[in-house]
Amino acid sequence: MDNKISLSAGRPKDSEKRKRILAAAKTVFLKSGYHGSSMNEIAKTAGVTKLTVYNHFQDKEKLFTCAIAQACEQSIQAQRFLLDTNSDFHQCFYQACQLTLSVLYLPGSIKLEHLLIELAAEKSPLVKQFFNASHCRMRLLWEDFFQSAATLEFLSDADYQQQATLILSLLLGLRHYEVLLGMRDLPTALEKLQIIENSMQIFLLKYPVKKLEC
Repeated sequence: MDNKISLSAGRPKDSEKRKRILAAAKTVFLKSGYHGSSMNEIAKTAGVTKLTVYNHFQDKEKLFTCAIAQACEQSIQAQRFLLDTNSDFHQCFYQACQLTLSVLYLPGSIKLEHLLIELAAEKSPLVKQFFNASHCRMRLLWEDFFQSAATLEFLSDADYQQQATLILSLLLGLRHYEVLLGMRDLPTALEKLQIIENSMQIFLLKYPVKKLEC
């Protein structure tokens, strides 16, 4: 009985090796897709044994979930779109839009979207976890922003969930899906500026600014 407990506990986990495994898994999954990747290839890329990979992550699905969640978090950088009573709302709004587009069109972000589409096409149960770590994470940042805007009385309407849906729909639009499908190039800096200005203009028609900035 004691032997079984000792065996199931496994060897102590090395945090540095775990980081290397996650970094390798991210690289391999984005390069080869979920089904095209193997634990052997990930172990080789990380410079560890296959047994070490399994010592840290019980199976490929668990490793994929952890690696993709980390990749999404690194892309988004877990930054909040901060507001306070002295903020210039329009400027903060613009910066939040700018950060969103920057994240969406990172090379790694595009690869993540392609991987999500691949999994969705086969109705994989991993899709929901993937979606929560990426799209829902960005949506929550926007919900926090608009909730703060209502609390600070920059906006009179406190429908922050609908506001988050609207701004993300405006920023992405049809163009984003054309980019994902390879039908259109990534937007230039000037095109991103136009996307942001148009999105903000339409959004503020629906939700006008209430408070005058200093």
